Amino acid sequence: MATNQYVRWWDDTNEQNLLQSLMTEAIKFHGLDVVYMPRSMRREDTLYNEDVLSKFTSVYNIETYVKNVMGWDGQGDFLSKFGLRVDDKVTILISRERFEQLVPATRRTSGTISADTASTTVTGTNTRFKKDVRVGDTITTVSSGQLRAVTAVTNNSSLTINSAFTTTVTNEYFSVPPATGILAPAARPTEGDLIYFPYPLNVMMEVKFVEHEKSQGQFYPLGKLTFYEVHCEIWSYSHEVIETGEEEIDEYAQQYEYQLDLELGSGSGTYTANEKIYQGSSLSEAAATGNVVSWDDTNKILRVTNITGTFATQQLVKGNSSGAAYYLDEDPDTMLLPADPTADNEYLNEEDNDIIDRRQQHRIVGGV
Repeated sequence: MATNQYVRWWDDTNEQNLLQSLMTEAIKFHGLDVVYMPRSMRREDTLYNEDVLSKFTSVYNIETYVKNVMGWDGQGDFLSKFGLRVDDKVTILISRERFEQLVPATRRTSGTISADTASTTVTGTNTRFKKDVRVGDTITTVSSGQLRAVTAVTNNSSLTINSAFTTTVTNEYFSVPPATGILAPAARPTEGDLIYFPYPLNVMMEVKFVEHEKSQGQFYPLGKLTFYEVHCEIWSYSHEVIETGEEEIDEYAQQYEYQLDLELGSGSGTYTANEKIYQGSSLSEAAATGNVVSWDDTNKILRVTNITGTFATQQLVKGNSSGAAYYLDEDPDTMLLPADPTADNEYLNEEDNDIIDRRQQHRIVGGV
């Protein structure tokens, strides 16, 4: 006996759209506004299929429904053999329709590129140019920030740009922005992305798992899924770079980043918070760069983070936007962590040196 031809549970788009609209409206009524931050790949390990140096630059405000309204899931705060751990977890629901509207689909890139200043040919290592890059895309070098338009894609390891790079690019990681005007798979929450819960929670969570089937049953209602069930855990900083331009978010992440104090000497100007500083003729050709955390004008101490390269003494440390410039008097103490007064890096470094020295002396005395 055939089923009723007038009841089309799986292909009635009007009913599906109504169900999606009701779900979106319910989340807006009873939900919580959060900031969603997709992860940008910087140094992809193709063997383990993971990114060992991530970056977050884009933010998208979206409403979510907190499923566990009674409090945080997980083990909470507890003492382990590694010290105090915070194991807070939360499960949230995100409307599929709203996520696809607000968060653009991104294409991952992988590998590194090399190019000479006299050539418009770019070669890649472990790259997928045929899949990830199209003519008209803008390819950007991660470290030096040089942008060039792609004019031709030869194969997976070779492409042509509109003009040569101003400085030689040697095995540098690259990125490509989302495609425009090209059909791409719809965006979805991805494991590894970050979600910032603003006041009154003021906490950063990391997406650990996205359930897109079980939460709505084995057979989809009306043949369409209307939300994602996103399982999140408290974010543990692991040298990610967070430069969103949102002061509240950037300052939240900054408290966990590695920071360094530069003791400066003669010079002039006033560094501004979050500006780029560098040593060299220009920012694009700098031998060392960083971001300003704070500037103590009285003691001439500049605290920086997101450091690349090594700062050299007796050279100017220049502010990219403020124009401030001071000479670096002393080599910075890399073992001190000014952002974490309880850190014992320097103590442990001294102790392990003492242990190694004693073992060496024992070998010499014992004739081993």
